[in-house]
Amino acid sequence: MKRIMFLGLLMIFVTTSCSTTNAVKQTTRAIDGNWTIESVTYEGAGEFKSTLLQDVAASCFEGSSWYFIANNNRGTYTINDANCSAGERYFIWNVPGNKEMIEGDLLLKITDGKYKSESNAGYQLEITRANESNMTWTIPANVNGRTVYVNMNFIKNNF
Repeated sequence: MKRIMFLGLLMIFVTTSCSTTNAVKQTTRAIDGNWTIESVTYEGAGEFKSTLLQDVAASCFEGSSWYFIANNNRGTYTINDANCSAGERYFIWNVPGNKEMIEGDLLLKITDGKYKSESNAGYQLEITRANESNMTWTIPANVNGRTVYVNMNFIKNNF
């Protein structure tokens, strides 16, 4: 009887562990590839000016090109707006833990060209939508004591 209970618990553990891994892999595969930020929007009242990823103004991210490499969790993004600090940036990314395809967390760490981080600091972003053609990241921000949500809306480039 003890052996049957042990085997039952072992089966539940293995099933749960595999589904977690599959969900993370599925999300990682959905993110893999070339993307463009179509728009940056805000959920909250008022007008906002913000700097994203401690880099440039949110408006500079519109039209930026993003490349996610799933097999080594590295990537680049390029600010294309000539009125901003244009150019390519490097990052390391990861989808941690038990996350479903439609929502979950994305960890993003800005690095240098050799994928080394000077500060080892990173960002935890929420994936509120991810499929084969669209992805949205939501970042909560505190503005005058109120939470405002910044949405980075991506479209997949199919080339």
